[in-house]
Amino acid sequence: MKKHAIWTLAGVLALTALVLGACGPAATPTEEPPAPPTEPATEAPATEAPLTGTVTLWHGWKESEIASLNDVIAGFQGMHPEVSIDVLYTPFDDLRGKFETAAATGEGPDLLIGAADWGPALYSAELISDVSMYASEDLLASVNSAALGAVQYQGAVIGLPHTIKGVVLFRNSSLIPDAPATWDDLAVSAQSATSGDVVGADLEYGFFFSAAHLTACGGILMDANGDPTFNNEAGVCWVNLLNGFKDVGPTEYNTDNDVNLFKTGNAGLIIDGSWNTSALAEAIGADNLKIDPWPAYGDSHLSGFVQTENVYLSANVAPENLDAAWAFVEYLFSPEAQAMLADPTKAAHIPAVSAVAISDRLMQETVAAFDLGTVFPVIPEMGAYWGPMDTALKSVFDEGADPAAALQTAFDSVTAGIQDIRSQ
Repeated sequence: MKKHAIWTLAGVLALTALVLGACGPAATPTEEPPAPPTEPATEAPATEAPLTGTVTLWHGWKESEIASLNDVIAGFQGMHPEVSIDVLYTPFDDLRGKFETAAATGEGPDLLIGAADWGPALYSAELISDVSMYASEDLLASVNSAALGAVQYQGAVIGLPHTIKGVVLFRNSSLIPDAPATWDDLAVSAQSATSGDVVGADLEYGFFFSAAHLTACGGILMDANGDPTFNNEAGVCWVNLLNGFKDVGPTEYNTDNDVNLFKTGNAGLIIDGSWNTSALAEAIGADNLKIDPWPAYGDSHLSGFVQTENVYLSANVAPENLDAAWAFVEYLFSPEAQAMLADPTKAAHIPAVSAVAISDRLMQETVAAFDLGTVFPVIPEMGAYWGPMDTALKSVFDEGADPAAALQTAFDSVTAGIQDIRSQ
């Protein structure tokens, strides 16, 4: 009995082991490894359509300036070969009138290169566009801040200044070796250098060339609104200063006699425009030509008007040419193009873009002189000043009129002229 019981238990255990071994845990199904994530199909970058169109540009530049303009156009077309640039030269004195006539009938160029003082009138007549909607912040930030101020009018940016120019004091260092630090130094140097056919100074005192000297007496020509502010003690001091030019040497009132004397080496100091720098350097030798800082006078200093020349976008630019026209403007303000325009052997334009390095000595001296310059007023009211101020100054210089009385007469005439301008 005992054996049977033991056997039965062993059999049971063996049977259990057999069943468990045979039936064991269910096999786990084999899992497929996860597929790698599918990368999105790479699309070829969109190809930007080439710039096309025909840009018409009008200007009144001289031959040397045109040489630089041609370089700029070639550089632009190297980047945009499918854009045509149609250039028309018109003598500067005729350019504004030609543009106004054409633009008033919906014609004319896409771009106009012209004087800064044209801008307000052209904008008021709706012949040019506010470019603030096209100019990037980077482009505007790259332009000399003082120059940019000359194109800001009635809340708009009516053009972009591509160069700076103005009235400066030229010196022939072979006749006057040192720059005069003060007005008294200038007078002494000029008188000492005068001998025979040589004059130490031949100073221009026409209104355009002399109005900024008001700063020497602490005065200003007009207030922020364009109203005259010269009929006071500062104005009288200014006129007396100008009349004193006669004690230094011969004087000029809007003539080229001073420039001609300087070119022949017979004048030591003259007051003229920076745009004549190349011609003067060629005449007397670049090493002899100097452009001096304005000399001190009392607590202030003499000065000269500083102007810009601008590029304007016509209000009539065709939509199909707008992108190409603005692309050309942007290229014109690139360091590459500004360097072409600054070439002293060609246009010799002083860059309006601050980032452009200037290597030419005379250009560096001009920039330093402009630091003591006076911004030329470009507002329409300036048109009321020319005639009355010419009359006042000539009456003092040529007829010995009382400066205070002459200035008061000019003040009354200017005020009346401004009223006429504002009533139109």
